[in-house]
Amino acid sequence: MDWQQIPLADAVVEAARVVGEAEFVIEFGEKARGWFRLTVFEDLRASDPAARYYARAVEKEDPQVQAFLAAATPEEAATLCLREAGVSLRRARGR
Repeated sequence: MDWQQIPLADAVVEAARVVGEAEFVIEFGEKARGWFRLTVFEDLRASDPAARYYARAVEKEDPQVQAFLAAATPEEAATLCLREAGVSLRRARGR
């Protein structure tokens, strides 16, 4: 489906499609381990091509531990988000 062909009313202030989703386990030793669901979206209202895609990673046990990054490609958004999820995990676990 080509979402660019769907006219979005002015009342639709945000719109995105899911590009992909996966789950990852990140481990920095026993005390800093997390199971993340990472979802990559395409922003259907993006005006900046450098931020057309964004990724969100949320830790399954503790949804407060998460990461959110935007990039020009879905792969870059996922890569940056995974890196940030590891940083968030270590901070949350005090490591």
